[in-house]
Amino acid sequence: MFKIDKKSEIPLYQQLAHSIKKAVDEQKLKENDKIPAENEFCKIYDLSRTTVRQALDILEKDGYIYKLRGKGSYVSTPKIYQNRSSFSKFYDDMRSLGKVPVSKIISLKIKVADAYVREKMQLEENEMLCQIKWIRYGNNEPLIYETINLNYKLVDGIEMKELTDKKLYDILSEEYGIKMTHGKELFYPCKLDINEAKNLGLKENDLGMKVERVVFQGKDVVEYTTSTVRGDRFIYTTNF
Repeated sequence: MFKIDKKSEIPLYQQLAHSIKKAVDEQKLKENDKIPAENEFCKIYDLSRTTVRQALDILEKDGYIYKLRGKGSYVSTPKIYQNRSSFSKFYDDMRSLGKVPVSKIISLKIKVADAYVREKMQLEENEMLCQIKWIRYGNNEPLIYETINLNYKLVDGIEMKELTDKKLYDILSEEYGIKMTHGKELFYPCKLDINEAKNLGLKENDLGMKVERVVFQGKDVVEYTTSTVRGDRFIYTTNF
């Protein structure tokens, strides 16, 4: 099943790790499938135990497998690939993976923007915003903890809408006539604080990804959002 070329200049442990990754990516190995034990790899492919352990360590570090003491190694939950070259499509991406997307609102407030958010959104002093904090799920698994700030003068009354049954951008487009023209995003790694970890079902100081997004309609800022994304579940891609 796995290809090992002993004449290749590529180290054997890298070949084994790559071959297993390919099998997972092509779904020849599926979530929670057990992979061969170390001694099986050694026997079948004539590899040293050190080589096999190096390969398995890479796979575990990269999130392709998880180990259960005394039971062996198993294929992890597949990574979620999101293309960030266009406006975020969380619902569509979840659907394409066969997952049920759900957003659960923690809080929704109409408030005056603080100085930091006001600057990000290019608002005047005392201008209002709608701030939504929610957790985004795929098949009941918490994936993203998000704080959305919407320019309230563009979405007056949005707090009265049902926001969890429909894509937010569809609501903005269909009910408020908003046409997103462009945006920008900033990505950087982070360690989860205790609140983020609790909401994402992880441990404090686990690794995550911060995403800051500003979306415009012409010269007006429609949205400023900060997201904390599970670092163990997402891989972001772009086109250029």
